[in-house]
Amino acid sequence: GQRSWDATWCTQGAYSDYLHQDLATQVFLKRFFESKGFLVGTPALERALGQTQITLPLLSLGGADPSALLQEETLSRTLTQINGPQVHLHLRDLLDSIQKVFPPLLQRVVGPALSAYRARPYFEEGLRVLTGALLFRSPSLLAQYIGRQLEKDYRHNAFLDYLKKALPLMVHYLPEVRGLRIQVKGRLNGADRSKTQWFQEGALPFQSLGVEVDYGQASAFTPYGVCGVKVWICFHPSPSQSTLPHASASS
Repeated sequence: GQRSWDATWCTQGAYSDYLHQDLATQVFLKRFFESKGFLVGTPALERALGQTQITLPLLSLGGADPSALLQEETLSRTLTQINGPQVHLHLRDLLDSIQKVFPPLLQRVVGPALSAYRARPYFEEGLRVLTGALLFRSPSLLAQYIGRQLEKDYRHNAFLDYLKKALPLMVHYLPEVRGLRIQVKGRLNGADRSKTQWFQEGALPFQSLGVEVDYGQASAFTPYGVCGVKVWICFHPSPSQSTLPHASASS
């Protein structure tokens, strides 16, 4: 049940080179796909026999197909410059898999309890992101979405109240999730001073080494200053793994 490494490779003398290539690849992919409107998960890199395999989970809020971006010259050229000519990018589109779980979740579990927020633009969108972050073990997706929403809607308290009410419903509906914590710090709602808000559902034992806890963070740039977002998700030891569709390309 323990999480594996995000980057897998073995070397005797090029450790620092591979490490910097991994960091540069992660930063570039995050910036590139975020600029196209996608929420970006943590990429998994594998280097062996002179080839680099990159698997990147993505979630589109507008329903766009990420595979169309694989043909962009900037993407292939930059990945080649960082990792060498034998680099292969595989995109994991989370939207299709979320859609299989989302309708019954919305109708039977979450919808009735959150009916007061049904008219809000983030009602269904937020639930899809919550579902994806919990199903695919990606707190960075949820942190990025919260940051974006704080930038778009300056009525921060209304959105945070929505999250507080949605969290217990989602955690109880997905048995592989043990607990979740969200923390936001900044001048929320345009307050005169910065403050920290956090809310948690379920157990999050930070003191136990054998517990699988994943972490993600993001920044929201608002007219009142920068707000920081942190998300922790704790999973049970032996969760069921999901099978996701792949779109792939080589450069």
